[in-house]
Amino acid sequence: MGELISEKKTHLNRGEEFEWFISEGPCKRFIEPRILYLLTLGPAHGYRIIEEIGNLPFPGPIPDPAAVYRSLRELEKSGLVKSKWEGVDKGPARRVYSITPAGKKRLSVWVKAFKERVKILETFIELCRERNI
Repeated sequence: MGELISEKKTHLNRGEEFEWFISEGPCKRFIEPRILYLLTLGPAHGYRIIEEIGNLPFPGPIPDPAAVYRSLRELEKSGLVKSKWEGVDKGPARRVYSITPAGKKRLSVWVKAFKERVKILETFIELCRERNI
């Protein structure tokens, strides 16, 4: 029974643990993988990311704009995204973000963690089925 419930630890680059990716999502509303995914579609300014982030299929509330901008700054400090200022014909310049190779690698870790989470949930559902729940 212990083997069924326990999770295997896998260490990631920079000392990050696999379990963190599995458990971090709900409390942070999956902001990081959402942003990284959206930037795989092409460079985007913060407002565009905020417009699109709610269209991705994640549970819970849509992240508020302040949380998205905070996350973008954190992701840039971590080297997962980069930004540059871009002038526009009308209005002020905008900061445009793009994903880095490290950001793509991090997103692949999120995908791996999501797959593991699905397996854990499927195991639990099967346990419930066995008890006719």
